[in-house]
Amino acid sequence: MSEEVWKQQTLIEYRRHLKEMEDRPNSALTGFSKVRQYIYRQRLVIGKFLLVSGSAVILNLLLLYLMVDYLGFKSSLGQNVANVISMELSIVYNFFLSRAITWKDRYQERGKQLLIQVLKFHVTIGITILFRLGLFAVLQWVGVNYLINAAIGIAISAIFNFLIYDALIFKKKES
Repeated sequence: MSEEVWKQQTLIEYRRHLKEMEDRPNSALTGFSKVRQYIYRQRLVIGKFLLVSGSAVILNLLLLYLMVDYLGFKSSLGQNVANVISMELSIVYNFFLSRAITWKDRYQERGKQLLIQVLKFHVTIGITILFRLGLFAVLQWVGVNYLINAAIGIAISAIFNFLIYDALIFKKKES
C-alpha cells in the first residue's frame, strides 16, 4: 500500500470516527463540535461584532475623557453624568453600526419596530451590566485582580450579547 493511499484511508477513517462521535447524543465531543461548527460558520459575523463593539468601547472612553477633561464634568457628580452620557451615546452608536455592518444581511426593522429593536438592544446591555456588577463583586470578594475581574466580565458579557443579538435582536430574514 502506497503512502498516499494510506493517508487517504486514514483520513477517511478519521472523518468516519468524528461523524460517529458527533452522532452520539451524550458525547462531550458532540457539544464541542457543535460550538466549533457554530463559531466557524459565524466567524465573519463574530469578527465584525468584535470590531464594532471594540470601536464602541473606544468611543465610550473617548467621550468620557473629553467630557471630563475638556468640557468641565470634573466633579464626582459631573463624572457620573459624563459616564451615563458617554455610555448611552456609545450604545446607540453600537446598535446602528451593528445593524449596518455586523448584521446587515438581516431584516432591517423600520418605524415602531425599530424602536422596539433599540429597546431590546438596551435591555440586553442592561442585563449584562447588572451581571457584570454582580460578578465583579463576587470575584472581588474572592480576591481576583480588578483588571482580570473586569476582563472576565467583559468576555462573558460579549458572548452573551453576541448570542442574543444574533438570535433575537437582529433576526434572520424569513425565507
